[in-house]
Amino acid sequence: MKCKTGVTTKKFTQLLVFTLIFYIGSDLDALAFQQQEDNTITVTGSVTDNMGLPLPGVNVLEKSTTNGVMTDFDGNYSIDVAPQNAVLIFSYVGMQTLERAVEGETTINVALENDPQALDQVVLVGYGKQKKISVVGAQSTVKAEELELPVANLGTQLAGRVAGLTGVQRSGLPGFDGADLWIRGISTFGGSGPLVLVDGIERSLDNIDPRDIDSFTVLKDASATAVYGVRGANGVILIQTKRGEIGKPEISLDYFEGITYFTQVPELTSGIEYMNLANEARTTRGQVPLYSQDYIDRTASGEDPLLYPNVNWLDEVFRDFGRNRKALLNVSGGAERARYYVSMGYYDETGLFVTDGLENYDSDTRFKRYNFTSNLTLDITKTTQVNVGIQGYLSEGDYPSSGVDAIFGTALEANPVVYPKIYPGGYVPGRSVNGGLRNPYAEVALRGYRSLTRNKLNTNLDITQELGSIVKGLSFHGLFGFDTYNEQDINRGKRESTFFVDSNFPYNEDGSLLLNETFTGQNFLGYDRSNGGNKRTYLQASLNYDREFGKHNVSGLLLANRSDFSDNFAGNFTDAIPYRNQGLAGRATYSYDERYFMEVNAGYNGSEKFAPENRYGFFPSFAVGWVLSNEKFFEPISNTINYFKIRYSDGEVGSDSGAGRFAFLSRVEEGQPGYSYGENPGGIGGIQETFYGADVTWATSRKQDLGIEFNAFNNDLRVIVDFFKEHTTGAFLNRRDIPNYIGLNSDPSANIGVVNNKGFDGTINYNTTIGQEFRLGFRGTFSYNRNEIIQSGQPRQPHPWLNDKGYGLLANRGLVADGLFTLEDDINGDGFITTEDGFPTQYGQIQPGDIKYVDLNEDGQIDAFDRKVIGDGDVPALTYGAGITGQFKGFDLSMFFQGQEFADRYIGGYGVQPFTGDGGEGSTYAIVNDRWTPENNDPNATTPRLSYGQSAIGQGNNTQLSTYWLRDIAFFRLKSAELGYNLPETLTKYVGVNNFRVYLRATNVFTITDFDLWDPELNTSNGSRYPNISVIALGGTIQF
Repeated sequence: MKCKTGVTTKKFTQLLVFTLIFYIGSDLDALAFQQQEDNTITVTGSVTDNMGLPLPGVNVLEKSTTNGVMTDFDGNYSIDVAPQNAVLIFSYVGMQTLERAVEGETTINVALENDPQALDQVVLVGYGKQKKISVVGAQSTVKAEELELPVANLGTQLAGRVAGLTGVQRSGLPGFDGADLWIRGISTFGGSGPLVLVDGIERSLDNIDPRDIDSFTVLKDASATAVYGVRGANGVILIQTKRGEIGKPEISLDYFEGITYFTQVPELTSGIEYMNLANEARTTRGQVPLYSQDYIDRTASGEDPLLYPNVNWLDEVFRDFGRNRKALLNVSGGAERARYYVSMGYYDETGLFVTDGLENYDSDTRFKRYNFTSNLTLDITKTTQVNVGIQGYLSEGDYPSSGVDAIFGTALEANPVVYPKIYPGGYVPGRSVNGGLRNPYAEVALRGYRSLTRNKLNTNLDITQELGSIVKGLSFHGLFGFDTYNEQDINRGKRESTFFVDSNFPYNEDGSLLLNETFTGQNFLGYDRSNGGNKRTYLQASLNYDREFGKHNVSGLLLANRSDFSDNFAGNFTDAIPYRNQGLAGRATYSYDERYFMEVNAGYNGSEKFAPENRYGFFPSFAVGWVLSNEKFFEPISNTINYFKIRYSDGEVGSDSGAGRFAFLSRVEEGQPGYSYGENPGGIGGIQETFYGADVTWATSRKQDLGIEFNAFNNDLRVIVDFFKEHTTGAFLNRRDIPNYIGLNSDPSANIGVVNNKGFDGTINYNTTIGQEFRLGFRGTFSYNRNEIIQSGQPRQPHPWLNDKGYGLLANRGLVADGLFTLEDDINGDGFITTEDGFPTQYGQIQPGDIKYVDLNEDGQIDAFDRKVIGDGDVPALTYGAGITGQFKGFDLSMFFQGQEFADRYIGGYGVQPFTGDGGEGSTYAIVNDRWTPENNDPNATTPRLSYGQSAIGQGNNTQLSTYWLRDIAFFRLKSAELGYNLPETLTKYVGVNNFRVYLRATNVFTITDFDLWDPELNTSNGSRYPNISVIALGGTIQF
């Protein structure tokens, strides 16, 4: 039986029950009051927009009470109100709020007007909120409902949906399928990701359910991020979870069931193809064939698969389909003094690994997660508001003991004819006496399991106190957070004995297989356990000022914060010391007549990595904005261009990325290899310096941004475009220009890196109505950036192409391939390519069909001096997305397309480069079918002339990192599609629900790309990574 952490689950469940009782109890008085109201009248009606189209989801609230409802899909509502002095408030996002007195009427129909540019809409900014029109920093937002997809990880759905945000999903393994995220690309050495703040506190976004999100905002320029100091150097993602609203309890239940399958897996050659290729690889290099024709024919006939196997190991390791499911229940409501939001979620996903029915455990991957989110808002007094938030999750992941990457490695290392999947009786085939060349099926199904349990609990308490009685417009805000994380990793592995059948003497006298033991293992499960965990505390206090003086508006912020992070299971003394960050932040804004805007931000932060005299850094920024559409001279075109704004920001942000902890200190350690003497290291061992303290300080980046925003055609078209430039100096790098004879055993560090990064990003939204019932919407985003190394500490080079300067941060360095040598290149006809044929010396003996390299320095020798920067790296310079939505009566359809350009990956290793192992072992991919042969004398063939074995002729030459093995990984993908239907009110009212919607969702529907080996997002050079998955899910949402 697998070890489970029942105590942790029990505590988690108790917390859920307690919180539910507490929150729902906070509204009992309000509910009781409503039940006692017998003297009421029923008001019905419909709500439409200014075009006469029904508006679903409009809040209809009886003023000064908790009594409220929402309109159904057809825009209809029904509410019981007091017969005298009742006033109804109609509110909807993007529309102007409307109040209507009842005055005894029983039918009230209203039409809501568009909020011209939603200028009064409040949006999140750094440490606060502002009116949308007054925001002069660069930021992007996405609606949370766009992220509601049948997957576990929120980060995997962001690429292409948010302008300026680049995302790449490196793996599809359940529980480890998060995406790498960057804001405006990689802008400096190290390429750290953005700061993620959930309800104001640094947290991960991976385990948040999209239905719990109220707003999702990305801050991109210095004006928007300067107040976060060093933490916001790479951009900031702000997530605010949902809060309760005044009204009766509203309950929503969402559930789906889905099937999962891989987006793409490598295509392997068959055993027959493999043997013919192996023979060709040997004979074409003057070696004898490995497989006889009789052996090949017997394998092809399938006469005895145990003696003549033909196994596609990927088919034997994976199933075709898995499944996933998710359920989410949330409840919200409240009275004037207390409002609550509570949600509980469950997610379950199985992997696609096979299992063995004879074992008493399940070695397949499976990931289960229980989510919990709650927020309680209390108005203690008319000027005091308190919010208590609790979020958390408990996850359980089961995996094969061998490790997922190891399984892929063995599937590529074992060729299809080396041995069968399994012998009768469950005996594991294996040839190696030392346990090498493992059986891929056994790696998955027969070698035990791993159980990983993780839990996270986030708590936050914030208080807002209005101080208008002291100074009008002044308020105080305090925030305290405490987060804790724990994990337990149990590995129950074993290594069974392996056997092999000699095809010359395969059977015993009784006809049974003669099994020869090749490796003696153990048939019982071992036990290995490790634990991990950490905790974080956060404290923040701020004074806020916001006041209008006629047409003038002035606001300000003064804030102090401190964060402490402790690794509870640190492995060394240094890591056991708590990580601390503290600082001050300030902001001052001024606007006049909602036309002219100015803002100044500053952050003052400290870092433990620097000496006391360099520990604190000051990072200011400023921004200005001008709303031209509010000027009189703009009136002649205001009916066409309804809103036009330009803004500019300029400022500095600081970073301590790349510097180790306490980087200003020198360390002395024992057991080191020794100092260098001359060019030979290791002259004296023993005690020596290993880290050299330096006068290091902050790296600083000057960020500039020019933004343009405009709405047109009655605000149906909305466009935001930003152009940005960033110049980073003082990046923390190792000194590579110090020669060996100085005697140091490692390169000291200094603030020497300089990088430029520039580009543009934008968002286009278009919404229109066709006829009276069809709504059409389009949302497009694009993000482009290019970084360039100006200084990297590289010593002077003998040739310009060897310099890093002028190239991108992620570019590979390799040889430039000029196709393959052809038969015509063998001028003297001896079967080899030599200097006598007029070509430079390459790596070992060269024949026609081997890769031809360019001799950049023309010295007659291909070597390290001919390597240059090649390619762009695997983080795309251009990402884009396009979403289309349509609604007609009760039906809705949405599709989202995502793509990337200017990215490439070096491929190589097992599968891609055939027979490169020590003994020539290894599977081969189907791309080998377009290989060079004397009959296919094509210099552009996708695979060079075959070789068998690591030391074979041509192998050392053809496996060099070069442009020949560089592949473009651009793609265009239908990332998600959804078809939904809202049941009519005539059906739902009979079962007592407000709305019932069914939907069919799919992710990673199809991909168009020139890279057809495996999913282009996977971070692997030969496909040995758990593939990304596609999902088709059927579900429904019920609202009460």
